[in-house]
Amino acid sequence: MNTYTIQPLRLGTIKRKKENMSYHCGVTDVLDFPLISYYLEGAGHKIIVDTGGIAPDGEKWQPYFRNENETLDRALRGIGVLTEEIEMVILTHLHWDHASNNHLFPGARFIVQKKEHDYLKQPEPVEKKGYESDLALKTKYELIDGDQDITSGISVVLAPGHSVGMQCVVVETRAGKYILGGDLVTLLENWEASPHIPNGAFEDMDMMVESLEKIDRLHGTVLPGHDPEVFKRQRIYP
Repeated sequence: MNTYTIQPLRLGTIKRKKENMSYHCGVTDVLDFPLISYYLEGAGHKIIVDTGGIAPDGEKWQPYFRNENETLDRALRGIGVLTEEIEMVILTHLHWDHASNNHLFPGARFIVQKKEHDYLKQPEPVEKKGYESDLALKTKYELIDGDQDITSGISVVLAPGHSVGMQCVVVETRAGKYILGGDLVTLLENWEASPHIPNGAFEDMDMMVESLEKIDRLHGTVLPGHDPEVFKRQRIYP
């Protein structure tokens, strides 16, 4: 089986109440949370998980900002990788802060859950809060339905709750299995708590709890979707 290294890339910062990231944590302070893309490399493959947010315009999705080196193309160049080298992009889900820079990779395959894509295609969805729908639907996706192996050493696991088609990405490394939690697991402290603490933003809380239990049974090391701690613990995982 192929193994990979995992490198987190910071793609800007949102300011949110902590209780929006950690269910019933009781902390209403507004804190900084990064937008994160994960770069995977191994066996000659170069893969991106999530592409970050739209350019901050001072109006949408505020408070939100990023510096000039936090665009995804510059973040990749900073580690010696060109956008045209990326052959595959896996989207954990299609919210604005995870899927808004797909245009940077015109030659890549884009993989997302069918349930997530179909939700945006509904003529009268109940709610599209959190999506840049028109932008997300410009991408041609390879739609998958449920848990699936993507390539040797990389698979996805359907884990709804935060969104209807949320998926986690399972990556084999030389140190064992890592799980990119997307917005099922927003903060490391959420995962490291017992029982696990769900995301404070959810489409279906019961489903999210079931998804956390499902991921727990995989017995991997989880990397979250919005925690600055991932940049402090290691530059490259494992």
